[in-house]
Amino acid sequence: MDKKEQAQNTTKEATGITFTWPTATGSKTFKLGKVTVIFCALFFFACFSGVVAGGLYWYSSLQERQELANYREEYGVYTERLQKLIDDNEKMQKELAQVAALEAAVRKKLAQDGDGVAKGEIDKESQNLDKAGQGSNKTVDKLDVLEVQDEIMVKRLAYKKENLFNMLNELNNVGDGSYIWPLDGGEISSYFGYRVNPFGGGGDYHPGLDIAENYGTPIKASNSGVVEMADWNGGYGRYVRINHGGGLETAYGHMSAIVAQVGQVVKKGDVIGYVGNSGASTGPHVHFEVLQNGEQVNPLDYAVPRKIK
Repeated sequence: MDKKEQAQNTTKEATGITFTWPTATGSKTFKLGKVTVIFCALFFFACFSGVVAGGLYWYSSLQERQELANYREEYGVYTERLQKLIDDNEKMQKELAQVAALEAAVRKKLAQDGDGVAKGEIDKESQNLDKAGQGSNKTVDKLDVLEVQDEIMVKRLAYKKENLFNMLNELNNVGDGSYIWPLDGGEISSYFGYRVNPFGGGGDYHPGLDIAENYGTPIKASNSGVVEMADWNGGYGRYVRINHGGGLETAYGHMSAIVAQVGQVVKKGDVIGYVGNSGASTGPHVHFEVLQNGEQVNPLDYAVPRKIK
């Protein structure tokens, strides 16, 4: 056997394993005892088993984390859907109260006028509203059913409210098409459209006019109509909205006190509240809006200032 073959030779002996390789002066031999060989084999087997077990655990843990993430995502979606239903339900409770007030006002007016045909139409609309959401078979679970019923109810409420407003306006011959300034004076502190945000943070879109005036100054209805909302309304603070028929509404925000009531028929110039600083406001003023088919438009296209300081 030459040196090259000897260098590549590995011999097994009863006492273990011997490795021999050539050197410049001859050869060197390295011997592993039987116990050492067994220990090394067991050690490497344990390491290999640990790596495999660790890999399996990591893979299993990864699957569990993914399943947990998917569950959390689904749970978040259902939570959002449920929260929307809860919010819609709260809004509908207010809408139902407004509808009840409007119905009472219409019935009172009809009783005075003796119009039984129109009264029958109101009763029919009430029955239709009570049936809202029934008979749907396009859903697969209870939450879907609730969402469909919620959508139907919202649409029916909006439809019925608009009909009642139009009927009440027609019965009372309100809304002559001309609008007056909601204050006897005042100074326009912020115009309709884009402006510098008074609370900082760049520009924003202002959907109405801000008319600055002394705290407690009477605010008057810009035109005759039916009070649609008279309550706290988020950043608007104490807020009144009047339906004038024909898709036109006016809104008044940041009041210190509200005089008007939902369902009340007001005449042009009637006091509906008083100038204040409620809600997101930087000083006493009235935020005045005109809405056409639900969209804010420039109030100066409808109302002309009476006196400007």
